[in-house]
Amino acid sequence: MRVLLDTHTVLWLARAPQMVSSSALAVLSDQSTTRFISAVTPWEMSIKATSGKLPEALPVLLGFDEAVKALVAEELPILRRHAVLAGQLDWARRDPFDRMLAAQAVIEGLTLVTKDPVFGTAPGVKVLW
Repeated sequence: MRVLLDTHTVLWLARAPQMVSSSALAVLSDQSTTRFISAVTPWEMSIKATSGKLPEALPVLLGFDEAVKALVAEELPILRRHAVLAGQLDWARRDPFDRMLAAQAVIEGLTLVTKDPVFGTAPGVKVLW
């Protein structure tokens, strides 16, 4: 399975893995699972940590390269095709970070590992939690 980790999933795996569902942990512990972390994740963490909305993200952000390695994940850059689809998604959700994750999941054929129920309404997005 190929999965894309939502921002909160990355944060929880790095700081509080008990917050991640047993279903998600089972898939993530499978050696055949390929894990991706979007470039939008450190961007979202940075903005929210700086604004005080997510101060617990700062230590993960400061050691982001190590966190990616520890999660045995590959970085997923934001490409032009991701940006175009994120803007064109027929989805009421306006959050640009969520829209980018949804677009990347659809285009790259990835299952999004997220607890956020809003992704259940995103067209074409497969969710695991």
